[in-house]
Amino acid sequence: MAIIGRPNVGKSTLLNRFLGEKIAIVSPKPETTRDRLLGILTLRNAQILFLDTPGIYRGPRTLLAKHQVQAARQAIEEANVLLLMTAAQSGILEEDRQVIRLLSKSKGQSPSGTIPVFLAINKVDRVEKKRVLPQIEEVGRLFPFKEIFPLSATKGTNVDSLLETLCASLPEGPALYPPDQVTDRSTRSQVQELIREKTLLFTHEEIPHSIAVIIEEWRPGKKTGTYIRATLYVERESQKGILIGTQGGLLKRIGQAARPEIQELVEGSVFLDLWVKVAENWRKDPRRLREFGYGGNLPIYASSS
Repeated sequence: MAIIGRPNVGKSTLLNRFLGEKIAIVSPKPETTRDRLLGILTLRNAQILFLDTPGIYRGPRTLLAKHQVQAARQAIEEANVLLLMTAAQSGILEEDRQVIRLLSKSKGQSPSGTIPVFLAINKVDRVEKKRVLPQIEEVGRLFPFKEIFPLSATKGTNVDSLLETLCASLPEGPALYPPDQVTDRSTRSQVQELIREKTLLFTHEEIPHSIAVIIEEWRPGKKTGTYIRATLYVERESQKGILIGTQGGLLKRIGQAARPEIQELVEGSVFLDLWVKVAENWRKDPRRLREFGYGGNLPIYASSS
């Protein structure tokens, strides 16, 4: 089941709410989610596989952005249930209509009608109720959603009802993962994302979009704890100085914010050693994208235009 929508509507927040724990990083910055993320929810009588996807938007300008949009579109084609999310406080934007048009061209709108498509209007706790009903009427004219759920992923409002409906709409089949597994991401990959999340929270303007995090060394230690050396890559030398901060102050804040969650993840003490390097224009470089774990579905000779 794929969770799709434009950037910043709360897809990752909803996934974390479904699972009852944090596996997807969240931030107020657009394009926080860069790749598809599998979340595994095992219930007493069902196992649901959620695909959290990057936000879909028009006119991506870098290879990384093209990879993100392509990953979301691929999830639409692969899923057997689709959940589109919008945000109540902004209303139905042209970006939302763009995603709905994409759905209309996908198998979700096929003559067989075998792919149920639901809509979640998120963040209803931030608006008056009278603003939500017109949105429900508008999207109902744009696409034949099987059911529409106003909800708050942050507060949990109406989330249980949505989950129950989604579960009933899934095809029957065997469980594919152990009941205690919640994602297919490695611990190392989750640590990289946690460091990137904290970097997004403490940086502004173009820097959040320019960050890539790579774990360079991972050394367990019984007495000293796990030593983790991570490099934060930016695209320009000027960004490097900003990210390090005066006397290393900003980099230190990032490490302090990330360490508690990383220690919870690895179930032990952690020595987090952060470094900053420049990889010029890496978001437009297909080889760098692969090196940083992105762009697996882009050709090596892809144009950066």
